[in-house]
Amino acid sequence: MILQNPFADYGGIVVNDRFVGRKKEIENIQNRLLGSTYGNIAVVGLPRVGKSSLVWNSIIAEKDKLLSKNILPIWISFGEYDSLYETFEDIIFEIDENFNNTDLSDNLKVISEKIGSNSSIVVKRRFIKRYFKFLKQKGYRIIVALDEFDNAKNILNLQEFQFLRELSYNIETKIGLITISRKSIQELEPDNGALSNFYQIFSDLRLKLFSENDIDIYWKRIENYGIEISANYKEKVNTYCGKHPYLLDVLNHEIFNRISQSGIDLNDTFLSIIDELRLKLFNEYEAILKLMTFEGLGDKLLQMVVGPVYDISQRDTEKLLKYDIVNKCESGNYSSFSSFFNDYLFLKSSSIDMWPLWTAVENEVRSIIKLYLLEEFGDNWEIGFENKFKQKKAGDFLDSKRDIQIKNKASFGDKASEHLVDYTYPMDMFDRFIAADWIWFSKVFGNQKNDWKPIFQHLGKIRNPLAHNNPQFLSDSDKNLAEGYCKIILDKIAKWKQKEIN
Repeated sequence: MILQNPFADYGGIVVNDRFVGRKKEIENIQNRLLGSTYGNIAVVGLPRVGKSSLVWNSIIAEKDKLLSKNILPIWISFGEYDSLYETFEDIIFEIDENFNNTDLSDNLKVISEKIGSNSSIVVKRRFIKRYFKFLKQKGYRIIVALDEFDNAKNILNLQEFQFLRELSYNIETKIGLITISRKSIQELEPDNGALSNFYQIFSDLRLKLFSENDIDIYWKRIENYGIEISANYKEKVNTYCGKHPYLLDVLNHEIFNRISQSGIDLNDTFLSIIDELRLKLFNEYEAILKLMTFEGLGDKLLQMVVGPVYDISQRDTEKLLKYDIVNKCESGNYSSFSSFFNDYLFLKSSSIDMWPLWTAVENEVRSIIKLYLLEEFGDNWEIGFENKFKQKKAGDFLDSKRDIQIKNKASFGDKASEHLVDYTYPMDMFDRFIAADWIWFSKVFGNQKNDWKPIFQHLGKIRNPLAHNNPQFLSDSDKNLAEGYCKIILDKIAKWKQKEIN
């Protein structure tokens, strides 16, 4: 059977059988906007999780059916506009088009012409209200879907938010609004305690990644093309994409681009282009982390999944959980939406200065350890180190670091470090190297070996990612203590290096 790529349209709004699942979310939207009474709803979530597709299929795709009930849905790409009144010109143009050749057409055009011809904002507002009041009197319900509503932060002032509120709240003009954005309306709206808020007339729908049921429907749709989807293939895809709708489509698009008929083993195709897939997904991960950083959450995401915990708060964790980019593990820690994205975050953590002072300490201590290993054991230090500390199970320790290194190399190639020491953490550094050969390291650190153990233990506690079963948000005193320890370590290493030079 000849097969066309069923994911050729990925990246845009998906409709018909390409739109799968989201049953509860559709019900929430339709119950809010299409019942005998109605209100407003804000769809909030990460980019590329299907917000626009959800709204389109919930409301706009039902347009013909809704028109028979005197409900007219209008789709507006809010990111295109520089002002609210530009937006309303297009909203009103779309409504006029829908009422062409009807009894309402002449009256609507008279009002809309007055809106367009007046330069006074006050007069524009007056006639916009009259326009929607007329439609309401004639028994019509207007629903406006505002895609890319994050642009409101750039183009709407407090009075314009209030005007939108009045249009939607006032029983004489009442329109239904559904907004689509990354941020909540509360985050976008200017704060003014003296006025009623726009966000308070909305219910929120936080769109997350696919549910288990959505995923089942997703795979069944592909199987309807006569393609066998093995559990092994699904597991591979899950490792890289989790339940992320867009990433699932990205990966499957690349796979199905390589096959021309059903009956082909998808696992073989997957393995044959694994390097290309990783590069493609790596770029998508970069975009996700860049967006999280833009939202002020990039370093918080790294603190939750990788560590060190530095300045994350309960509100930050709740926000990331609401975005569904992280979730709770049975182990008590947090994980991102896929294990490959976890690996990516671990790799990125070494190149992002979440906490510059701590990064400097890690780099300096690791460099001293590498120097020690080179001096004591030479270039092939692993053999000598393993033999010297055989009783302390140095071989098992190195094997655990090799496993991490192999995994990183398989995922990220030459971006992964070649040196096992780069995969160590504070207590590894202390127990496995510094304390194990204190005679050598005492030259650097001075004092007694036992004086340094609580210091590295404290840094080790901070270096761990956040645990949801025992959340230890860093107090100011803990942070100050850690920064003091970091400065002491850096000072000791700097003085030792200077002494060595002299």
